[in-house]
Amino acid sequence: MICIETRHAKAFLKAQVSKTDRNDARGIAQMMRDNLFRPVHAKTLTSQKRQMLLTARKLLQEKAIAIENDIRGLLRNFALRVGIIGTISFDARIQDLVDGLAYLAAIIEPLLAARQKLREPSRRCIANCL
Repeated sequence: MICIETRHAKAFLKAQVSKTDRNDARGIAQMMRDNLFRPVHAKTLTSQKRQMLLTARKLLQEKAIAIENDIRGLLRNFALRVGIIGTISFDARIQDLVDGLAYLAAIIEPLLAARQKLREPSRRCIANCL
């Protein structure tokens, strides 16, 4: 089986007068007979799975970072600065800041829970999926 470059095939088939499925099939057959195609590399299934895993992990990390930034912004409105803190001690720092402020704790708790859920699979999945 040979995979051909789609842009090259499209340009080749564009020159036809009548654009139908039958004419496209004839044009592709003509390309193959006359060796006028450009072969492309098809990724292996393992490569595609790995790329999908990395893309999903990156998406989860971006969402977790977005939630962290939103929490920082919400607390800044009340003159509470989080400062430079690592991802592991982020929850503890936020809990310290909202300690004694029930109205803020009620808002921040669901965000921290969502952040924790997003952070959890990204660590675990890499170890199990590869």
